[in-house]
Amino acid sequence: MAKKGSVVYKCSNCGYTQPKWLGKCPECGEWNSLEECIVDPNAASPLLKSDGSAVKAKPVPMSKIIVQDEGRISTGSAEFDRVLGGGATKRSAVLIGGEPGIGKSTLLIQTAASVLKSAEKGRILYVSGEESASQIKGRAVRLGLDVGAVEILCTLRLEDILDALDSLNPVMVIIDSIQTVYSVQAGLVPGTVNQLKYCANEL
Repeated sequence: MAKKGSVVYKCSNCGYTQPKWLGKCPECGEWNSLEECIVDPNAASPLLKSDGSAVKAKPVPMSKIIVQDEGRISTGSAEFDRVLGGGATKRSAVLIGGEPGIGKSTLLIQTAASVLKSAEKGRILYVSGEESASQIKGRAVRLGLDVGAVEILCTLRLEDILDALDSLNPVMVIIDSIQTVYSVQAGLVPGTVNQLKYCANEL
């Protein structure tokens, strides 16, 4: 997540954006095409060049696009992996919806435990806006799950979540649920359309 005033690098050929400079664009394969840009979400064009001018998107022929195999992370459930097309894609977001009480939180804590087994190292951040840390731990114990490397953060504030992401750099983030998260930048009432759009974009 790029914060206001942070620097990113955008390919002038295909528009691919990433936080570090590379000599070759990993998306289209063009050399020396990544330009330094400043992120300003309040501007008409969120990406600005170092000289203050706006970055304009350009079309690129599909024949020049290199398909990158990002790799997938198994959730530990064959059915869940099948729904996700073979597992969760790295650097992607998955929205899980359903009626209250159908087992969304149970599925998420089971997924966290399974990912920890397959990951060589790293931690998982579990953000809860509806349950206490003891409730989440109790569910994991009842299911017999090893979730010792899961960091529990009970908060509704987007800023708390962003700080935790910066400090932990987790391999996976679970937010239960996004509709409870709010930021003062988008008002004080969680669950509004504006809050959901703002918080999801920042994350």
